[in-house]
Amino acid sequence: MGLPVTVYRWDDAGAPQMSKGVRPSELINVLKKCLVDGYGSKSGAGWSVAFEDEATQQVVFRNSTLLGSGGFVKFWPKSASNALQTPIFFQSATFLSSLDPTWSSTSNRGWRCAVGNSARAYKWVVIATAASFYLFTHGDSPVDVTPFDTNIVLSFFVGDIHSIIPNDFNRFITFSSPSTADVTDAVSPDWSYGLGYLTDNAGVAKMHQTDGSDFPKQMVLSVSADTFPTTRINALPSDGLAMLFTPARIQATSINPASASPAFLDSTGQNMCNSNLHPAFRGYLPGMFQSSFTGYCGSPLPLIRTVNGVAFYHIPVGHIGAGNLWISTGDWYE
Repeated sequence: MGLPVTVYRWDDAGAPQMSKGVRPSELINVLKKCLVDGYGSKSGAGWSVAFEDEATQQVVFRNSTLLGSGGFVKFWPKSASNALQTPIFFQSATFLSSLDPTWSSTSNRGWRCAVGNSARAYKWVVIATAASFYLFTHGDSPVDVTPFDTNIVLSFFVGDIHSIIPNDFNRFITFSSPSTADVTDAVSPDWSYGLGYLTDNAGVAKMHQTDGSDFPKQMVLSVSADTFPTTRINALPSDGLAMLFTPARIQATSINPASASPAFLDSTGQNMCNSNLHPAFRGYLPGMFQSSFTGYCGSPLPLIRTVNGVAFYHIPVGHIGAGNLWISTGDWYE
């Protein structure tokens, strides 16, 4: 049985609001209301706040220990500022014992990600369960339609992947493409940071072994067909078009079942294609699907398509191209 999904939006009754450009404190407040406290008639998704310092806009969230892995993620502004458009860091670990950990010695930590926001974006959507969530934003022209025409917008995933290994100890990740290294020295995020610029084989997370041991490997997104973030396609699906939705996979950067090179082995020397410790194909991103149809350029946001009674939210594209990635609001982890 999967986990029920709740969609939280800026236009809900009682929803917290963000200013155009977004302050770090506003993003943290939205996450607290959606994940923990709830607002209006909507309850929180089932997460908790482990540590917080409101004065410095730092917070550590933890997903459910009953329905999720109990993983931790910290959000904080890069420049210790609460100004509009301040770049924001977030980083994950299986366990954090304080608000300000020594990341270099923190076990099972993920890549550090940086996100920023357009001066016009302030409308937000959070799609969440007790184990994971997606957030993306849009706003006034030109970031009110897909694509955004090379604008930076908040867009990221945090939480448990749907692992093929039951009780995978290290299934909690964070990413906002590209996630290939800690971006500590980044002055500001690029327009290509975000879910809308994901392509096949895009680096999305550093993952450790399923038994909880530190043995990091870069993982990538794997989708069934091309994405087209640099190709403008205005087409809309024809009436009655049957659209195939295939899940987005998490897998190793490269796979070679016949190789004994360390790049393809787990900590015991077993090839990842024959390993439960570090599976070459680790699992799926919960709720993320690729459609067989690509297009929608110029379509107003949020863009929603209902398939077999389930609403799918289109992931806004952050460049000049078309999109075919969606987030399902049906149960995740089934």
